[in-house]
Amino acid sequence: MACVQPRASLIFILRLFIVPLASINSFSSTMKASAYIATTLDGFIASHDGSIGFLDEYQQQADPHDGDMGFSSFLATVDLIIMGRKTWDQVVSFGEEIWPYGKRAVWVWSRIPEDVFIPKCRGDQAFAYSLSPERMMDLAKEKGYTHIYIDGGTTIQAFHSCGFVDEYVLSRLPILLGGGKPLFENSNAGSEVMTKMEHLGTKSFSNGIVQSHYQVKR
Repeated sequence: MACVQPRASLIFILRLFIVPLASINSFSSTMKASAYIATTLDGFIASHDGSIGFLDEYQQQADPHDGDMGFSSFLATVDLIIMGRKTWDQVVSFGEEIWPYGKRAVWVWSRIPEDVFIPKCRGDQAFAYSLSPERMMDLAKEKGYTHIYIDGGTTIQAFHSCGFVDEYVLSRLPILLGGGKPLFENSNAGSEVMTKMEHLGTKSFSNGIVQSHYQVKR
């Protein structure tokens, strides 16, 4: 999948995860990007209609001792979030009272940034852009950010294809969805590019979720 301009991203649950991957270029020495996301055992992040209702059961089953399964600790290392338009719209729909990102900067990646609704209370920290992934990363580096959280299915795919994701934290739910929106789509049939990963660790939780942390091999 070639470097592309933004497309609408898949809607992801806020607390289920993927961790940053280091860039294949000069970004890797000073800045990294992570994906933190949940998938089914068969690799889907949402149903065909974008619904993530199948995740509710596992959130409800989480043991209090599991907390938020590491999301807060991960977010504490992040100083910039880049997310797709659909992911942003889902976050905004929760209302001003539910905002998991603190004072961190949030960049919304959208084809039509002027159509992105940003509440007044977020006007000093949230901005919409239609730049290429490369230019987004250039801008982040220029502004001194060190750890970027990439969120949203299409956004993750695009930044990964350009070599800008360094680590993944994948939380696998014990369910086979049988179809839906995959984390990675085979949009480059006939010209696949293999990405090898180093396994950094795996842990399991009482609700059956298994979370694995990988780093992209360069």
